[in-house]
Amino acid sequence: MLALLVIAVVVPVALRPDGLRVATALAGVLALASFGQMLVVMLGAIDLSLPAVITCSAGVVVHYGTPGSNLLAVVAAALAVAVVISLLNWFFISVIRLNAIIVTLATFGIVTGGVVLWTGTSFSLTGLAPTDLQNFTHWSVLSLNSSFIVAVAVGVTIAIVLSKTRGGRQVGAIGANRRAARFHGIKVRRVEFFTFGGVGLLYGLAGVLVAGIVGTPDTSVGTPYQLATITAVAIAGTAFNGGPSSTASVLCACLFLQLLDQALSIYGFAAGPRVVAQGVALVLAVSAITLGQFALSGLRWSNRGIHRGGEPIREQGVESKTTPPLNIKETI
Repeated sequence: MLALLVIAVVVPVALRPDGLRVATALAGVLALASFGQMLVVMLGAIDLSLPAVITCSAGVVVHYGTPGSNLLAVVAAALAVAVVISLLNWFFISVIRLNAIIVTLATFGIVTGGVVLWTGTSFSLTGLAPTDLQNFTHWSVLSLNSSFIVAVAVGVTIAIVLSKTRGGRQVGAIGANRRAARFHGIKVRRVEFFTFGGVGLLYGLAGVLVAGIVGTPDTSVGTPYQLATITAVAIAGTAFNGGPSSTASVLCACLFLQLLDQALSIYGFAAGPRVVAQGVALVLAVSAITLGQFALSGLRWSNRGIHRGGEPIREQGVESKTTPPLNIKETI
């Protein structure tokens, strides 16, 4: 929130109605994709196939969303394809137990190459997204784009599921300690199956919306989201070794990153320096999390060593051998 305030003060033009509509449109897409990345990170993995899944779902919408087609059926097909790709990742990561980075990187290459062979650089003869989809993604309320409103609604839903349902709480438990989760009776593979299915649905929705926002997407439409989603999840404070996370923090991080990118663009920075700025933000976020973990660990160890009133500390049934404080009267 402090970073957003700084941007508002330094570059107030970024928060004008027109600028805010553009920023919230792209921030909404980034948030949806980042929610998916967040769920994967909560399981203790990372997903590098995200750009390819977004590109594939956008390609399906543009290729089959021709005039006269059933837009709802086309969108459903795009979402289904994204879910299938994500479930393939689940099979190799959860069932076969292959490394998540290797699996998703391979998926990225295979899907990206497949889309290029299927549609070429442009997804159709005209390359245009369906008109109704473009109209929806350019609609706004109080300068907030419809994509951002969808992202907020999805974020609230995910937060409720993660905090209020048994299966949602199990996602963080699996990421924190997979073996302990299985020991406590959690059906790890089933939870991961539904989680990866939800991740694919989020990626697919992001691809559909970004196709409408861009209007004429191509095979590079998902590329910026690989680093951006990891950066957003890191800024939100999610531990990359697994565990709980916050959708509200991810949403704020996405809005910050998009406003930062827009502010740099207003000041005349090219695409390269803006990507560098995202990398710097990622390094700073990870460094802050790491330092915080070290500080918290040191605080815990210091608390264990505190000796109160000369009584030995007992922890887990073991009596501490800490020497009691020196009594001066007894030594005289």
